Amino acid sequence: MTCCFTGHRDLPKPDQGEYAALLSALEAAVGDAVREGCRHFVVGGAKGFDLLAGEWIAALKKTDPSVTLSVYVPHRGQENAYPPADRQRYRALLQNADEVLILSETYHPGCMRERNARMVRDSEFCIAYVRRSRSGSAQTLKMAEAKGLTVLRI
Repeated sequence: MTCCFTGHRDLPKPDQGEYAALLSALEAAVGDAVREGCRHFVVGGAKGFDLLAGEWIAALKKTDPSVTLSVYVPHRGQENAYPPADRQRYRALLQNADEVLILSETYHPGCMRERNARMVRDSEFCIAYVRRSRSGSAQTLKMAEAKGLTVLRI
């Protein structure tokens, strides 16, 4: 089974208690998904939660070789606007992925939504870090719920 991730680009700072709580919740949700049979995980490569979740799965792959990771890139060059540290994390994520699927050669309006819809379409589970009702992450969560995915909210 496949599990996708959706979440915001802005996360608590690592020195805040909220960040430790987020990591703990992410660990628990991934553990739950694995126990339910998920072995393939999909992230969208956005900075913030996507990078964090992807790094978590890349680390899990080292101890559980049955786990695989795909990155669904909405458009080539997605990382060009990222700060240097996030650009480096993004490139490492792509190197650690089992599959990198580039959905468009260029940016176009709607490419992020298309990426999110593809992740939902290809999944049975969704791990969601959603704090705002008006966001791409909230929209993806609604898509996942509408499709009947098992949703693990953190």
